[in-house]
Amino acid sequence: MWQTQLQQWQQIPAFLTQINWPQWRVIAGMSSAISSVVVLLVQGLKDRVIHRRERRDAALEVAISLEGYARVCRAMMHRADWARDELNRTGNREAVKSAMLPAFLFPEKIQWRRLGHRVVSDLRDFPARIYAGREDLGSFADYGDPVVLCEEVSVECAKAARDALALARETRKKHGCVPWRPGAKDADLNRELLTFISAAEEKRDARRNRQTMSVGPAIISEAAGADSRIALQ
Repeated sequence: MWQTQLQQWQQIPAFLTQINWPQWRVIAGMSSAISSVVVLLVQGLKDRVIHRRERRDAALEVAISLEGYARVCRAMMHRADWARDELNRTGNREAVKSAMLPAFLFPEKIQWRRLGHRVVSDLRDFPARIYAGREDLGSFADYGDPVVLCEEVSVECAKAARDALALARETRKKHGCVPWRPGAKDADLNRELLTFISAAEEKRDARRNRQTMSVGPAIISEAAGADSRIALQ
């Protein structure tokens, strides 16, 4: 038994001398390179999946904040209507002070670096437009008619809510997020906003036309009076 094993061990050096070692080294090197490429591909795919998920999560945070702001604007529209009715009923201007376009800022936790440059540019322009709208309304409140101010607040809130929903919808679409599924209370929010804005614009145009028609005869009358005075002189 031990003699057979000894003969087998003696044959090993001969077998080793018959192996083409350069060829085996090439095969081993190729296997190592292939393994490295596979590892890099798997890691790259994993990183890409993680990046997509983080980008989608960031876009979802943006959309949710915009949709929440649209709800706040709708609530302010009702408050502005109440303030106008309260002013007409009691003459108390304190109620009007509570009517204002709501401020808006995105949550600080949003990872903007995950989103595209153009998307970030459009999104970050939205709070600036809201700030400008608040400034305009604030200036109008200092000298304008309180009733008209309440109407303007309602219109600006409706426009801000409309734009917020449009941005949220576009952000969800571009980044593969699920569409917004509002509850029964908000199911027709976008349509309601568009209807309200259209009616408000028609009302504003009608008021401007009445003002123009009332100013026209006054100017003509004043011009005629000036001509008669000149003639008397």
